[in-house]
Amino acid sequence: MSNHNPFVKKVLALFKKTHEEDKPKYPAGLSAKYTIEDKTLGVGSFAVVKECTEISTGKKYAVKIILKKVIAGKQQMLDSELDILTKVRHSHIVSLHDIFESDDAVYIVTDLCTGGELFQRIVERGTYTEATAADLVRQMLEGLVYLHSEGIVHRDIKPENLLFKTPEEDADLLITDFGLSKLLKNNNEILTTACGTPGYVAPEVLLGSGHGKPVDIWSVGVIMVRERERERERNYQNELFDCIMKGRYDFEDEYWGDISPEAKNLINRLLTYDPKERVTAEEALMDVWIVSDENKDIDLAPNVRKGFNSRRTLKSIFTAVAAINKLKIGDHSDDLLEVDEESDKESK
Repeated sequence: MSNHNPFVKKVLALFKKTHEEDKPKYPAGLSAKYTIEDKTLGVGSFAVVKECTEISTGKKYAVKIILKKVIAGKQQMLDSELDILTKVRHSHIVSLHDIFESDDAVYIVTDLCTGGELFQRIVERGTYTEATAADLVRQMLEGLVYLHSEGIVHRDIKPENLLFKTPEEDADLLITDFGLSKLLKNNNEILTTACGTPGYVAPEVLLGSGHGKPVDIWSVGVIMVRERERERERNYQNELFDCIMKGRYDFEDEYWGDISPEAKNLINRLLTYDPKERVTAEEALMDVWIVSDENKDIDLAPNVRKGFNSRRTLKSIFTAVAAINKLKIGDHSDDLLEVDEESDKESK
């Protein structure tokens, strides 16, 4: 996230005032167990993420510092994130290790993911075949099978929230950032608040027709498409959302001519317009493209690199979702749509 964003500047200024003037003002329990490093890993609309080291073991973690003044009136979002993080344990889900609190902030200590974002890793590697793509999609789906089995809808599956745990070639891909996630009260609960990230939201979110677990599946389908067609993100936002709401997409030969029919078929299943008919994470994990090793040796890296630099252009454009949900985004909007959990409704 850019430090030029006015709201991010506000978060940084508040963090400096509460934590960096004179000396760091961290909770005694946190300081006794961890050394907070100077290095800042990231800054978001609500938090600053720092690297920390466990004193007894020397192991490194990430500490997400959520500033209370920034989340005033949005406490339910933090409560929901903590409820989920304390509940989940899976090889493809970021793990919570500690929670601390002070007068100024809440400190969430989690796994430190040092391997980079999904798309950045794809661009940097020498070759990128369908076999590699299938393995990455498999890891996403395994994480979602687990989350959905626990009654959790992530609601913001996107490349920036898919991080490799280490720089090693065979590192695990982890689902991160549960700030918009929802722990369902029961399988019949229908969520109605429009939230997510431009370009990755499902049609039912934009249409306000009620949504649930299938929105995460749609996002995986979009990620598969974006791996090939990142240059298309130069399109205007309204055109993009019009395509989503109509469930319209195509496989242009320039990007898709060398892609297997099996890969395209899985994308069609993931991007099924009707969420009731959309494949589940468990069903997708058994798809022939995931389980078969045939016809997956074509190098896709050149086209992926060609479109990479254009993939962030959508971040600067206001999203139609905000208007649909009557949310005021303003200067503090980036690529993340805020959600009022209390407006999500339960349907029996």
